Order: sequence, then C-alpha cells, then structure tokens
Amino acid sequence: MSALQRAQREKVANFQAVTGAPAKLAAELLRHYSWSLDQAVDAFFSDGHSYASAKAAPSVDAKKMDAFFQRYRAPDEDVIRAEGIQALCEELGVSALDPVTLVISYHCKAEQMGIFKREEFYGGMQRLGCDDIGKLRAKIEELRAMLQDKAQCKEIYAFTFQFALDAGQRCLPQELCVELWKLLLRGHFVLLDQWIHFVETRVKNAISKDTWLMLYDLATECKPDLSDYDVNGAWPVLLDEFVEHVKASAG
Repeated sequence: MSALQRAQREKVANFQAVTGAPAKLAAELLRHYSWSLDQAVDAFFSDGHSYASAKAAPSVDAKKMDAFFQRYRAPDEDVIRAEGIQALCEELGVSALDPVTLVISYHCKAEQMGIFKREEFYGGMQRLGCDDIGKLRAKIEELRAMLQDKAQCKEIYAFTFQFALDAGQRCLPQELCVELWKLLLRGHFVLLDQWIHFVETRVKNAISKDTWLMLYDLATECKPDLSDYDVNGAWPVLLDEFVEHVKASAG
C-alpha cells in the first residue's frame, strides 16, 4: 500500500468502504481494471465476493445488492438517475419530495441531487444493511426518525447544503433554500414561517453556507423569543437582521 500514489490509495479506501474487502484484494482488482473504481466494484460483486465491512451495519448479499442497483440503473450508464430515483421512491411508498429521501442520500454520501453513483448506492445500502427494496422500505420510519433528533438532523441538514449545490456553485438560490427549510426545519424552528417570510421579502441574493449552517443553531439553541440571542456573537448579518425584525415586531 505504501508504494501506491495518493489517488490510488484513495480509490482503495473507497473500494473498501463500498465492498468491505481487504486492502490487498481491493488493490489487486483496481490494478486489474486500470484503477477504474466502477469497473473494479462491478467485477467484485459480479464474482460473488462478500465481506462484512467494519463500518457496515448488517452484512448484505453481494448478488442481491447488485440486482438492487441494476433495478434502477439508467440505461447504458453505471448510475441511477432521476427516473430510477423516482421508481425507487414509488416502490418505497414515498414521494421524491419526502425529506426521508435526504436521509437516504446522506447515508449514501451522494455528491449531487438526482443521481446515485454505483459506489454511493452500494456504500449507503451496505451501511444500512439493505440489499433489496423490502429491507429499505422497512427502514423508512427509522430513517425518518433521524429528522426528529436534533443532533442527527443537524448532520443531515449540513450535508444537504453541499448536496444541493450545482457544480461550481458556492451558495444556494433563496427559493431552493426555502423549500429545503420547509422539509428539514419544521418541528425544530418555532419561527420558521416568520423566517421564510423575512427571507422571501428581504433577500434577493443566494444563501451562503455560513448562513445556512448558523440558522440551524439559531433554530435549535436559542429561545423562541430570541431573548438569549447574543448580538455580539459571530452570527451572519442576515440572522442579526432577522432577530432585530422579530424583536421589533413583538414590540
């Protein structure tokens, strides 16, 4: 392993995360397929290998996992695209706009909305211990419960910002943020409706990552009347203005 280049070591680590295979086997397969992670992972599961990953939850069946992915895979591509994700959601009995889909994407460590790469899907389903639609369907309420837990929801909320960005973007459009806040903050933020109205009427620019992340702290750590909000704290200007607006309105 020490003789490998950094990029190759990263591919070995990614291969192990997806498959649970030993480093030696991972490196051998990757070399054989000219360091193509997708081809090596595909060959691994096609050959019927199965290892229990140290990071994984329950073990999964390699052939069933491959069939699970193939069920939704886009034609002539080694990914699941929007149509496949829609089919997956229909078989799970949830809307594609259900916030539980963000929890699934979080477990898959997906990089981009509307697409699951093979290694993302395999990795996420292995971590969840799901190698077919029935097992994932049985997990839905458990996954949904993560959104009610303040600490777990914070991780999913932080993940969602990067996940929702288009390539080259550093900020999210205000309109998209509003829809995501409705999905993720309902039940955590007493002032959510006021915040959304404030943003829609006052904000024309995109929302920065700092504002996105700090809003969760405001929502979950400050009192509903914001009486304990520290005006001298390192809050984004937009949140300072919102607090002033709320206090002035309460009057």
